[in-house]
Amino acid sequence: MLNTIIRQAGEAIHTAFESDCTNLAAKATGWLMRRSKLDGFTFLKVLVIGFMRHPRASLNQLSQISEGLGVTISPQGIDERINAAAVVFLQERLAAILAKLENKRQRVMESLSGFSEIYIQDSTVISLSEGLQTIFPGVGGKASEAAIKIQLLFGFMQGQIAHWCLKNGRSADQIYHEHSAHLLPGSLLIQDLGYFSIPIFQQVVKRSAFFLTRWRQGAQLYRLTDLNHPIYLPDLLAEQEPEVAEYDVQLGEQTCISARMICVRLPTQVAEERRRRVRQDAIRKGRNVSHRTLALCNWNIFLTNLPLERLSLHQILMCYSLRWQIELIFKLWKSQAAINRLAGFRKERILVELYAKMIGLVLTHFLTAPLRFIFLDQLIEISLPKARQILQDRIILFAGFIGLNLSALQEAIGTLVTSISRFARKTRRSKHLSSLQRLRFADQLSISQLYS
Repeated sequence: MLNTIIRQAGEAIHTAFESDCTNLAAKATGWLMRRSKLDGFTFLKVLVIGFMRHPRASLNQLSQISEGLGVTISPQGIDERINAAAVVFLQERLAAILAKLENKRQRVMESLSGFSEIYIQDSTVISLSEGLQTIFPGVGGKASEAAIKIQLLFGFMQGQIAHWCLKNGRSADQIYHEHSAHLLPGSLLIQDLGYFSIPIFQQVVKRSAFFLTRWRQGAQLYRLTDLNHPIYLPDLLAEQEPEVAEYDVQLGEQTCISARMICVRLPTQVAEERRRRVRQDAIRKGRNVSHRTLALCNWNIFLTNLPLERLSLHQILMCYSLRWQIELIFKLWKSQAAINRLAGFRKERILVELYAKMIGLVLTHFLTAPLRFIFLDQLIEISLPKARQILQDRIILFAGFIGLNLSALQEAIGTLVTSISRFARKTRRSKHLSSLQRLRFADQLSISQLYS
């Protein structure tokens, strides 16, 4: 199996970075106007390899990377080539490489095999110098006056970016909807409360897909046996004795979205902590907290259009916890790829660096994703941060082969895969199960174990 992974990865990367195709794109976008030693192919590799090897690379370090690839150019020369055309060129290459570096959907466990994909949606904000607020407006206050927001749709089963886009720092998650066009029929979309939107759920249903979300206060729910009177949840939950129960409901006052409402009683300690945060937030905003809000802090309330035969109650709860995987991805992007550390005060410099780092991250996910579950039968999991560090340490060895020498590239990938398989394993924990272990044994765990 590893030999197949290595062969297919090499072929895909070779095609995605192919020199003639890359140079044609550089000409088409207006970046490459005349013959030059620093052509589009080399320029792309200098940026991608440079920022993978040195996440906070200076122009001087990029100049050294270029010389290692056989092209001598000064730091100032590189800076001059980071212009508006370079932004368009890098943006086009990112889209093309993302489309070509596509992993096969992996089988995690039997209960999830019926989904075409499990998507996790979230966003992260990158603060910029406040002098850029007219170009990239932020929310201000305690946050920066200038910021970029990255909207990410991540495919958990493929282990790669399904869709991403840049927004200004002020854009609200709740009105974001572009990701819905990228959902495969038969897929599951997992979002947090910031994306709660009935129109989006309607789009998900129209695409023959499924959603899983927490209920947002203020969203009307109706029992299917009484569509004239909304459910008053505190009264309903006060009568609920089991720690987990579900109800068939209609979501929204004028919609036709039928859903399962799953109510989970939280452990006392978790509920008290939630009430504490609610009170603190109310004090900060100068508001009063209603008894209704405090009562609902005892519960997690989920909504999904998944039929009962697709996933059990426990499996749904475990699936929702996969949402935290995207937080780990953002953590890696910032801590190891330094995607939140963009140099310079020019729009072009910032965007070129951001697109180059994103291409490096696409490459990272593509190379590591097939290895995530391959050793699960041995209870061995691959750590993405450890794998990224190994790739970062060795990426310079790939530089001369990418897009030029397929056999040498595959040999380098083989060495990399061997190292990741040996040295990027997660440390086994005796007391706490990993997310994949919890998912696999979801039906055997108690509610407290699912939330521990």
